[in-house]
Amino acid sequence: MNMKTGICNELFIKSIEELALGRDIPYITGMLAEEIGKGVIITDSVNRVLAFHDPSGTGVAVGEFFPLNREGSGGNKAGAFEETGRFREGQWATDKGILNYVYLTIGVPGKLYGHCIVLCAGRELDTRQKMIIQQLSLTLLLALKESLDQEVIREQLLDEFTYDVLYNNYDSKVALFEKARRLKWNLEGPFAVVVMDVPTHKLSTARRLGPAVFNTSSPIYTVINENVVIILSLTNLSDVQIKTALKEFTTELLGNLAFNHVKDVHMGIGCVATNLTDLHQSFQEAKVALELGKVFSAGDISCFDEMGFLKFIFSAPAQELQEFVQRILGKIIAYDLEMETELLKTIEVYLNQHCQITNCAKALYIHENTLRSRLKKIEQLLGFDLKRIDHLLNIYIALQILKTDHYHEFE
Repeated sequence: MNMKTGICNELFIKSIEELALGRDIPYITGMLAEEIGKGVIITDSVNRVLAFHDPSGTGVAVGEFFPLNREGSGGNKAGAFEETGRFREGQWATDKGILNYVYLTIGVPGKLYGHCIVLCAGRELDTRQKMIIQQLSLTLLLALKESLDQEVIREQLLDEFTYDVLYNNYDSKVALFEKARRLKWNLEGPFAVVVMDVPTHKLSTARRLGPAVFNTSSPIYTVINENVVIILSLTNLSDVQIKTALKEFTTELLGNLAFNHVKDVHMGIGCVATNLTDLHQSFQEAKVALELGKVFSAGDISCFDEMGFLKFIFSAPAQELQEFVQRILGKIIAYDLEMETELLKTIEVYLNQHCQITNCAKALYIHENTLRSRLKKIEQLLGFDLKRIDHLLNIYIALQILKTDHYHEFE
Protein backbone atom coordinates (compact mmCIF):
# COMPACT_ATOMS: atom_id res chain seq x y z
CA MET A 1 0.00 0.00 0.00
CA ASN A 2 1.52 3.35 -1.07
CA MET A 3 1.47 6.50 1.05
CA LYS A 4 -1.36 8.15 -0.91
CA THR A 5 -3.60 5.13 -0.46
CA GLY A 6 -2.76 4.93 3.23
CA ILE A 7 -3.63 8.59 3.84
CA CYS A 8 -6.90 8.18 1.95
CA ASN A 9 -7.83 5.10 3.95
CA GLU A 10 -7.05 6.88 7.23
CA LEU A 11 -9.30 9.77 6.21
CA PHE A 12 -12.07 7.35 5.25
CA ILE A 13 -11.84 5.55 8.60
CA LYS A 14 -11.85 8.88 10.43
CA SER A 15 -14.98 9.97 8.53
CA ILE A 16 -16.74 6.74 9.50
CA GLU A 17 -15.74 7.27 13.13
CA GLU A 18 -17.05 10.85 13.03
CA LEU A 19 -20.32 9.60 11.57
CA ALA A 20 -20.61 7.03 14.36
CA LEU A 21 -20.07 9.84 16.88
CA GLY A 22 -23.09 11.65 15.51
CA ARG A 23 -21.44 14.03 13.06
CA ASP A 24 -23.77 15.05 10.25
CA ILE A 25 -23.59 15.58 6.49
CA PRO A 26 -22.33 19.20 6.71
CA TYR A 27 -19.48 18.06 8.95
CA ILE A 28 -18.37 15.26 6.59
CA THR A 29 -18.71 17.68 3.68
CA GLY A 30 -16.37 20.08 5.48
CA MET A 31 -13.84 17.30 6.02
CA LEU A 32 -13.86 16.47 2.33
CA ALA A 33 -13.67 20.06 1.12
CA GLU A 34 -10.78 20.97 3.45
CA GLU A 35 -8.82 17.87 2.46
CA ILE A 36 -9.06 18.45 -1.31
CA GLY A 37 -9.06 22.26 -1.13
CA LYS A 38 -12.13 22.60 -3.35
CA GLY A 39 -15.69 23.75 -2.81
CA VAL A 40 -18.00 20.78 -2.19
CA ILE A 41 -21.80 20.65 -2.44
CA ILE A 42 -23.87 17.66 -1.30
CA THR A 43 -27.42 17.24 -2.57
CA ASP A 44 -30.16 14.69 -2.03
CA SER A 45 -31.88 12.75 -4.81
CA VAL A 46 -33.93 15.75 -5.97
CA ASN A 47 -30.90 18.07 -5.96
CA ARG A 48 -31.82 19.89 -2.74
CA VAL A 49 -28.60 21.29 -1.27
CA LEU A 50 -27.87 19.64 2.08
CA ALA A 51 -24.39 21.03 2.65
CA PHE A 52 -21.88 23.43 1.05
CA HIS A 53 -18.30 24.03 2.19
CA ASP A 54 -16.04 26.32 0.18
CA PRO A 55 -12.43 26.57 1.42
CA SER A 56 -11.34 27.81 -2.02
CA GLY A 57 -13.30 31.03 -1.44
CA THR A 58 -15.24 31.26 -4.70
CA GLY A 59 -17.82 33.42 -2.91
CA VAL A 60 -20.61 31.90 -4.98
CA ALA A 61 -24.11 31.71 -3.50
CA VAL A 62 -25.88 28.33 -3.60
CA GLY A 63 -29.66 28.24 -3.69
CA GLU A 64 -32.01 25.70 -2.17
CA PHE A 65 -31.63 23.40 -5.19
CA PHE A 66 -28.54 22.85 -7.33
CA PRO A 67 -29.12 23.01 -11.13
CA LEU A 68 -27.28 19.77 -11.83
CA ASN A 69 -26.84 18.85 -15.49
CA ARG A 70 -26.64 15.10 -15.60
CA GLU A 71 -24.79 13.52 -18.47
CA GLY A 72 -26.14 10.49 -20.26
CA SER A 73 -29.23 10.14 -18.10
CA GLY A 74 -31.83 11.60 -20.42
CA GLY A 75 -31.75 14.95 -18.67
CA ASN A 76 -32.08 15.96 -15.07
CA LYS A 77 -34.61 13.36 -13.94
CA ALA A 78 -35.06 13.33 -10.19
CA GLY A 79 -34.73 9.85 -8.76
CA ALA A 80 -33.01 8.41 -11.86
CA PHE A 81 -30.08 6.09 -11.11
CA GLU A 82 -26.63 6.65 -12.54
CA GLU A 83 -23.53 4.51 -12.25
CA THR A 84 -21.66 5.32 -9.04
CA GLY A 85 -17.91 5.84 -8.84
CA ARG A 86 -17.69 7.65 -12.17
CA PHE A 87 -16.75 11.32 -12.33
CA ARG A 88 -18.88 13.48 -14.59
CA GLU A 89 -18.51 17.14 -15.49
CA GLY A 90 -20.87 20.08 -15.86
CA GLN A 91 -21.06 23.85 -15.85
CA TRP A 92 -22.96 26.15 -13.52
CA ALA A 93 -24.05 29.68 -14.41
CA THR A 94 -23.57 31.83 -11.28
CA ASP A 95 -23.38 35.51 -10.37
CA LYS A 96 -19.60 35.01 -10.48
CA GLY A 97 -19.70 33.68 -14.04
CA ILE A 98 -19.62 30.14 -15.39
CA LEU A 99 -18.12 27.64 -12.95
CA ASN A 100 -16.98 24.15 -13.88
CA TYR A 101 -17.82 21.27 -11.59
CA VAL A 102 -17.25 17.55 -11.24
CA TYR A 103 -19.82 15.31 -9.62
CA LEU A 104 -20.28 11.76 -8.38
CA THR A 105 -23.59 9.99 -8.01
CA ILE A 106 -24.14 8.74 -4.46
CA GLY A 107 -26.26 5.61 -4.43
CA VAL A 108 -26.53 1.87 -4.82
CA PRO A 109 -27.85 -0.12 -7.80
CA GLY A 110 -31.46 0.93 -8.32
CA LYS A 111 -31.44 3.66 -5.65
CA LEU A 112 -30.23 7.22 -5.93
CA TYR A 113 -29.47 9.05 -2.66
CA GLY A 114 -27.78 12.21 -3.88
CA HIS A 115 -24.73 13.77 -5.49
CA CYS A 116 -21.30 14.96 -4.43
CA ILE A 117 -20.41 18.06 -6.46
CA VAL A 118 -16.88 19.50 -6.50
CA LEU A 119 -16.35 23.02 -7.85
CA CYS A 120 -13.52 22.56 -10.34
CA ALA A 121 -12.77 21.12 -13.76
CA GLY A 122 -11.96 17.43 -13.92
CA ARG A 123 -8.36 18.06 -14.98
CA GLU A 124 -7.77 19.97 -11.74
CA LEU A 125 -8.20 16.82 -9.62
CA ASP A 126 -5.24 14.52 -9.10
CA THR A 127 -5.45 10.81 -8.34
CA ARG A 128 -5.27 11.31 -4.56
CA GLN A 129 -8.10 13.85 -4.56
CA LYS A 130 -10.28 11.57 -6.65
CA MET A 131 -9.68 8.69 -4.23
CA ILE A 132 -10.63 10.89 -1.27
CA ILE A 133 -13.83 12.05 -3.00
CA GLN A 134 -14.80 8.46 -3.84
CA GLN A 135 -14.12 7.17 -0.34
CA LEU A 136 -15.82 9.95 1.56
CA SER A 137 -18.77 9.66 -0.82
CA LEU A 138 -19.25 6.19 0.68
CA THR A 139 -19.43 7.77 4.12
CA LEU A 140 -21.89 10.31 2.78
CA LEU A 141 -23.91 7.45 1.30
CA LEU A 142 -24.38 6.01 4.79
CA ALA A 143 -25.34 9.43 6.14
CA LEU A 144 -27.79 10.08 3.29
CA LYS A 145 -29.40 6.67 3.71
CA GLU A 146 -29.82 7.19 7.45
CA SER A 147 -31.28 10.65 6.84
CA LEU A 148 -33.70 9.35 4.22
CA ASP A 149 -34.78 6.41 6.40
CA GLN A 150 -35.58 8.83 9.23
CA GLU A 151 -37.42 11.12 6.81
CA VAL A 152 -39.56 8.24 5.55
CA ILE A 153 -40.57 7.34 9.11
CA ARG A 154 -41.37 10.99 9.85
CA GLU A 155 -43.40 11.26 6.65
CA GLN A 156 -45.45 8.18 7.56
CA LEU A 157 -46.30 9.63 10.96
CA LEU A 158 -47.04 13.00 9.41
CA ASP A 159 -49.25 11.49 6.70
CA GLU A 160 -51.35 9.62 9.26
CA PHE A 161 -51.75 12.65 11.50
CA THR A 162 -52.47 15.07 8.67
CA TYR A 163 -55.09 12.70 7.28
CA ASP A 164 -56.85 12.72 10.66
CA VAL A 165 -56.70 16.53 10.84
CA LEU A 166 -58.01 17.09 7.32
CA TYR A 167 -60.84 14.60 7.78
CA ASN A 168 -61.77 15.71 11.32
CA ASN A 169 -60.81 12.29 12.64
CA TYR A 170 -59.68 13.07 16.20
CA ASP A 171 -61.12 12.63 19.70
CA SER A 172 -60.41 16.05 21.19
CA LYS A 173 -58.73 19.35 20.44
CA VAL A 174 -56.34 18.80 23.34
CA ALA A 175 -55.09 15.51 21.86
CA LEU A 176 -54.89 17.11 18.42
CA PHE A 177 -52.74 20.02 19.55
CA GLU A 178 -50.51 17.80 21.68
CA LYS A 179 -49.74 15.53 18.74
CA ALA A 180 -49.17 18.54 16.51
CA ARG A 181 -46.56 19.83 18.95
CA ARG A 182 -44.77 16.48 18.96
CA LEU A 183 -44.57 16.60 15.17
CA LYS A 184 -43.24 20.19 15.40
CA TRP A 185 -46.17 21.80 13.62
CA ASN A 186 -46.51 25.55 13.68
CA LEU A 187 -49.82 25.76 15.56
CA GLU A 188 -50.44 29.44 14.92
CA GLY A 189 -53.11 30.16 12.33
CA PRO A 190 -54.34 31.14 9.94
CA PHE A 191 -53.44 28.49 7.36
CA ALA A 192 -53.67 27.88 3.62
CA VAL A 193 -54.20 24.42 2.15
CA VAL A 194 -52.88 23.55 -1.31
CA VAL A 195 -53.83 20.29 -3.04
CA MET A 196 -51.49 19.39 -5.89
CA ASP A 197 -52.19 16.83 -8.60
CA VAL A 198 -49.12 15.24 -10.21
CA PRO A 199 -48.55 11.93 -12.04
CA THR A 200 -48.79 9.13 -9.49
CA HIS A 201 -45.23 7.87 -10.04
CA LYS A 202 -43.94 11.38 -9.23
CA LEU A 203 -45.72 11.82 -5.90
CA SER A 204 -42.73 11.00 -3.71
CA THR A 205 -40.47 13.28 -5.76
CA ALA A 206 -42.98 16.14 -5.87
CA ARG A 207 -43.44 16.31 -2.09
CA ARG A 208 -39.68 16.82 -1.70
CA LEU A 209 -39.40 19.62 -4.25
CA GLY A 210 -41.31 22.26 -2.34
CA PRO A 211 -39.57 25.29 -0.80
CA ALA A 212 -38.28 24.52 2.70
CA VAL A 213 -39.49 27.81 4.17
CA PHE A 214 -42.70 29.82 3.80
CA ASN A 215 -43.39 32.87 5.95
CA THR A 216 -40.48 31.98 8.28
CA SER A 217 -41.79 28.47 9.05
CA SER A 218 -41.60 25.04 7.43
CA PRO A 219 -44.52 24.03 5.21
CA ILE A 220 -46.20 20.67 5.81
CA TYR A 221 -45.92 18.37 2.79
CA THR A 222 -47.97 15.18 2.83
CA VAL A 223 -49.55 12.70 0.41
CA ILE A 224 -53.27 11.94 0.71
CA ASN A 225 -55.31 9.95 -1.80
CA GLU A 226 -52.67 10.31 -4.54
CA ASN A 227 -52.37 14.08 -4.16
CA VAL A 228 -49.64 16.14 -2.55
CA VAL A 229 -51.24 18.27 0.16
CA ILE A 230 -49.40 21.34 1.44
CA ILE A 231 -50.28 23.27 4.60
CA LEU A 232 -48.83 26.77 4.94
CA SER A 233 -48.82 29.03 7.98
CA LEU A 234 -50.08 32.55 7.22
CA THR A 235 -49.31 34.00 10.63
CA ASN A 236 -48.96 37.81 10.68
CA LEU A 237 -49.69 38.20 6.96
CA SER A 238 -52.28 40.67 5.70
CA ASP A 239 -54.73 39.72 2.95
CA VAL A 240 -52.57 41.44 0.34
CA GLN A 241 -49.42 39.80 1.69
CA ILE A 242 -51.12 36.37 1.63
CA LYS A 243 -51.88 36.64 -2.08
CA THR A 244 -48.34 37.77 -2.87
CA ALA A 245 -46.72 35.10 -0.69
CA LEU A 246 -48.86 32.31 -2.15
CA LYS A 247 -48.06 33.43 -5.69
CA GLU A 248 -44.33 33.47 -4.95
CA PHE A 249 -44.52 30.07 -3.24
CA THR A 250 -46.44 28.34 -6.04
CA THR A 251 -44.24 29.93 -8.72
CA GLU A 252 -41.11 28.61 -7.01
CA LEU A 253 -42.67 25.19 -6.52
CA LEU A 254 -43.74 24.94 -10.18
CA GLY A 255 -40.22 25.97 -11.20
CA ASN A 256 -38.68 23.22 -9.05
CA LEU A 257 -41.07 20.65 -10.48
CA ALA A 258 -40.44 21.71 -14.07
CA PHE A 259 -36.65 21.61 -13.63
CA ASN A 260 -36.96 18.05 -12.31
CA HIS A 261 -39.20 17.05 -15.25
CA VAL A 262 -42.38 16.71 -13.19
CA LYS A 263 -45.08 17.71 -15.67
CA ASP A 264 -48.89 17.87 -15.84
CA VAL A 265 -49.11 19.65 -12.49
CA HIS A 266 -52.28 21.33 -11.23
CA MET A 267 -52.98 23.00 -7.87
CA GLY A 268 -56.09 23.97 -5.97
CA ILE A 269 -56.00 26.41 -3.05
CA GLY A 270 -58.74 26.57 -0.42
CA CYS A 271 -59.94 29.62 1.49
CA VAL A 272 -57.94 30.70 4.52
CA ALA A 273 -58.45 28.42 7.55
CA THR A 274 -58.50 30.45 10.79
CA ASN A 275 -57.05 27.67 12.95
CA LEU A 276 -56.01 24.03 12.98
CA THR A 277 -59.54 22.70 13.43
CA ASP A 278 -60.75 24.59 10.33
CA LEU A 279 -58.33 22.87 7.97
CA HIS A 280 -60.95 20.28 7.01
CA GLN A 281 -63.08 22.88 5.20
CA SER A 282 -60.12 24.51 3.44
CA PHE A 283 -58.94 21.07 2.30
CA GLN A 284 -62.34 20.29 0.73
CA GLU A 285 -62.34 23.67 -0.98
CA ALA A 286 -58.84 23.11 -2.35
CA LYS A 287 -59.91 19.77 -3.84
CA VAL A 288 -62.94 21.37 -5.50
CA ALA A 289 -60.80 24.23 -6.85
CA LEU A 290 -58.32 21.70 -8.25
CA GLU A 291 -60.98 19.73 -10.12
CA LEU A 292 -62.84 22.78 -11.39
CA GLY A 293 -59.59 24.32 -12.55
CA LYS A 294 -58.60 21.25 -14.53
CA VAL A 295 -61.93 20.97 -16.34
CA PHE A 296 -62.39 24.64 -17.10
CA SER A 297 -58.73 25.10 -18.08
CA ALA A 298 -58.08 27.70 -15.41
CA GLY A 299 -54.31 27.24 -15.66
CA ASP A 300 -51.94 25.47 -13.29
CA ILE A 301 -53.38 27.07 -10.14
CA SER A 302 -57.02 27.54 -9.11
CA CYS A 303 -58.19 29.36 -5.98
CA PHE A 304 -61.54 28.48 -4.41
CA ASP A 305 -62.20 32.07 -3.33
CA GLU A 306 -61.92 33.21 -6.96
CA MET A 307 -64.53 30.80 -8.32
CA GLY A 308 -67.53 33.06 -8.01
CA PHE A 309 -70.88 31.36 -7.53
CA LEU A 310 -69.33 27.87 -7.69
CA LYS A 311 -67.85 28.25 -4.20
CA PHE A 312 -71.30 28.90 -2.78
CA ILE A 313 -72.63 25.71 -4.36
CA PHE A 314 -69.92 23.61 -2.73
CA SER A 315 -70.47 25.27 0.63
CA ALA A 316 -74.04 23.89 0.78
CA PRO A 317 -75.00 21.19 3.35
CA ALA A 318 -74.10 17.63 2.36
CA GLN A 319 -77.72 16.47 2.18
CA GLU A 320 -78.61 19.25 -0.27
CA LEU A 321 -75.65 18.31 -2.44
CA GLN A 322 -76.74 14.68 -2.42
CA GLU A 323 -80.22 15.67 -3.52
CA PHE A 324 -78.76 17.78 -6.31
CA VAL A 325 -76.73 14.81 -7.58
CA GLN A 326 -79.79 12.59 -7.62
CA ARG A 327 -81.82 15.22 -9.43
CA ILE A 328 -79.16 15.74 -12.11
CA LEU A 329 -77.56 12.31 -12.53
CA GLY A 330 -79.93 9.91 -10.80
CA LYS A 331 -81.46 8.54 -14.00
CA ILE A 332 -78.20 7.60 -15.68
CA ILE A 333 -76.82 6.16 -12.43
CA ALA A 334 -79.91 3.92 -12.20
CA TYR A 335 -79.69 3.06 -15.91
CA ASP A 336 -76.03 2.01 -15.56
CA LEU A 337 -76.88 -0.25 -12.64
CA GLU A 338 -79.80 -1.89 -14.44
CA MET A 339 -78.30 -2.22 -17.92
CA GLU A 340 -74.62 -2.58 -16.90
CA THR A 341 -73.64 0.36 -19.10
CA GLU A 342 -71.10 3.16 -18.56
CA LEU A 343 -73.04 6.32 -19.25
CA LEU A 344 -71.80 8.04 -16.08
CA LYS A 345 -68.18 7.35 -17.00
CA THR A 346 -68.86 8.46 -20.56
CA ILE A 347 -70.20 11.89 -19.61
CA GLU A 348 -67.35 12.38 -17.11
CA VAL A 349 -64.69 11.62 -19.72
CA TYR A 350 -66.57 13.76 -22.26
CA LEU A 351 -66.31 16.78 -19.94
CA ASN A 352 -62.70 16.01 -19.03
CA GLN A 353 -61.88 16.00 -22.74
CA HIS A 354 -63.50 19.43 -23.13
CA CYS A 355 -66.44 17.98 -25.07
CA GLN A 356 -64.22 16.91 -27.97
CA ILE A 357 -65.73 13.83 -29.64
CA THR A 358 -62.50 12.52 -31.13
CA ASN A 359 -60.45 12.86 -27.94
CA CYS A 360 -63.22 11.42 -25.79
CA ALA A 361 -63.69 8.39 -28.07
CA LYS A 362 -59.96 7.69 -27.94
CA ALA A 363 -59.91 8.00 -24.14
CA LEU A 364 -62.81 5.53 -23.86
CA TYR A 365 -61.41 3.20 -26.56
CA ILE A 366 -64.68 3.28 -28.51
CA HIS A 367 -65.76 4.40 -32.00
CA GLU A 368 -66.93 7.98 -32.39
CA ASN A 369 -70.37 6.79 -33.54
CA THR A 370 -70.67 4.67 -30.39
CA LEU A 371 -69.85 7.75 -28.33
CA ARG A 372 -72.47 9.82 -30.14
CA SER A 373 -75.08 7.14 -29.44
CA ARG A 374 -74.18 7.18 -25.74
CA LEU A 375 -74.36 10.96 -25.55
CA LYS A 376 -77.77 10.92 -27.24
CA LYS A 377 -78.98 8.37 -24.69
CA ILE A 378 -77.66 10.58 -21.87
CA GLU A 379 -79.56 13.56 -23.28
CA GLN A 380 -82.75 11.48 -23.48
CA LEU A 381 -82.48 10.18 -19.93
CA LEU A 382 -81.56 13.51 -18.35
CA GLY A 383 -83.65 15.76 -20.57
CA PHE A 384 -80.56 17.90 -21.11
CA ASP A 385 -78.98 19.46 -24.18
CA LEU A 386 -75.22 18.78 -24.09
CA LYS A 387 -74.61 21.81 -26.29
CA ARG A 388 -75.89 24.14 -23.57
CA ILE A 389 -73.25 25.39 -21.15
CA ASP A 390 -75.71 25.65 -18.23
CA HIS A 391 -76.70 21.99 -18.64
CA LEU A 392 -73.06 20.92 -18.91
CA LEU A 393 -72.23 22.95 -15.80
CA ASN A 394 -74.97 21.23 -13.76
CA ILE A 395 -73.68 17.83 -14.86
CA TYR A 396 -70.11 18.77 -14.07
CA ILE A 397 -70.96 20.06 -10.60
CA ALA A 398 -72.94 16.88 -9.83
CA LEU A 399 -70.00 14.74 -10.95
CA GLN A 400 -67.62 16.67 -8.71
CA ILE A 401 -69.95 16.31 -5.73
CA LEU A 402 -69.90 12.55 -6.30
CA LYS A 403 -66.14 12.60 -5.80
CA THR A 404 -66.22 14.55 -2.55
CA ASP A 405 -66.89 13.57 1.04
CA HIS A 406 -69.92 15.86 1.05
CA TYR A 407 -71.87 13.29 -0.94
CA HIS A 408 -70.67 10.15 0.78
CA GLU A 409 -71.32 11.41 4.32
CA PHE A 410 -74.95 10.32 3.98
CA GLU A 411 -74.43 7.02 2.19
